[in-house]
Amino acid sequence: MNIVAHQLLSYKIPDIQVGNVLGEIVRGKDYQNYPQSIATGILLHRNIDSFTDSHPIVKETTHIFHKSYGKFSPIITDVIYDYFLIKNWHLFCDEDFENFKKSCYDLVQRTEILFPKRLNTILKSLIEDDWFEKYKTYEGIEWTLHNLSKKSKFLYRMADMGNSVKEIYLQERNIERQFMQFYPELQKFCKDFILRQMPEYGELILENSAKLL
Repeated sequence: MNIVAHQLLSYKIPDIQVGNVLGEIVRGKDYQNYPQSIATGILLHRNIDSFTDSHPIVKETTHIFHKSYGKFSPIITDVIYDYFLIKNWHLFCDEDFENFKKSCYDLVQRTEILFPKRLNTILKSLIEDDWFEKYKTYEGIEWTLHNLSKKSKFLYRMADMGNSVKEIYLQERNIERQFMQFYPELQKFCKDFILRQMPEYGELILENSAKLL
């Protein structure tokens, strides 16, 4: 899953949200260097990725792109699943998407001191280029995947992932169906994971689970 889903699946708990961002780069046992609540967010990030990558429905989606993009197909799936999450936002979150986006950006800026320099560069682009907004449209998805392709010189010589929007468009109904089957399972998995790690967040999870399908 991509950053919008990672943030939504943190259930509006700021330390979990921060940890979920740090999960992009914190490796091995380094999560132990952080307070438990942030460490839980880091571990949640890892578990979301593991649960997603191994799920048979997600593999069906990834297979659509495998012929053209090989091992990079999961990247396309991660990005396009954020598109379908935002498209169906009203089913999964009571908060308006624009308000949610602003709160996430504000949190990143308030906690900037916690992020390593190389992650700060990414987060600066997140806000300045408004990634959350880009995931709402095919044009934004194309821009995102094109830029991800440029970061991998090997992939860019083979194929520009931005071109996958043609396949996404043709397969939209099928991919959306797959996403809608998968995401509620991921919601429950994340809620249960946080509660196991930090049961004291039970009331917050309950409060922010109104759209748990």
